[in-house]
Amino acid sequence: MAQAEKISCQKRDIKTRGYLNELKRSGIVPGTIYGKGIDNQAISISLKQLTRTFQTHGSRGLFSLEVDGGSGLMVVVREVQRNPITGQIIHVDFWKVRLDEKITSAVGISIIGEEEIMKKGGILQSGAKEIEISCLPQDIPETLVYDIAALEIGEKVTVADLQVPAAVEILTDMETMVATVLAPSKATDEEEVEEEGETAEAGETEATEGE
Repeated sequence: MAQAEKISCQKRDIKTRGYLNELKRSGIVPGTIYGKGIDNQAISISLKQLTRTFQTHGSRGLFSLEVDGGSGLMVVVREVQRNPITGQIIHVDFWKVRLDEKITSAVGISIIGEEEIMKKGGILQSGAKEIEISCLPQDIPETLVYDIAALEIGEKVTVADLQVPAAVEILTDMETMVATVLAPSKATDEEEVEEEGETAEAGETEATEGE
């Protein structure tokens, strides 16, 4: 069973947008706790604490949310809103879970071993960054790691190649591409094709707008 990372927070009153902006300027992130059988609860969390926790453990997985110093509520993160320019967290939603009920969640994919691919003259083309899974909250992996060091040029990794714990069910299509090792010339050709496609689409859009 994965250990739930603790996050401390405080209850807050639902007030005006100006009040929320004042919280953010003082280093506080507004948030909401919701879930089956409970009333929505507005909370506030230290931006420094939340940023450090997510940088260390990611925003996936199970968290123990301690409201006003009370016993921890078992929650998962449902949504994180960030400033589009700075990337700073500006709001977070938590979903209260039951440890005996499965939930669906996204889990990130971490690819390692790219330096070995480069030594072979290959170029890594990345695919899916995360997959959707179903499991008990305490079984959600922080991330799925795949080592591509042994791959040869022309080989690829799909979701079916990922190793997950027995308690985790993958919901994403197993044929979804995660990574492909391309020869330099092929990688360049594919990039040019993508650029040409984008240029053509832009032209079609402009033509449509002009009609």
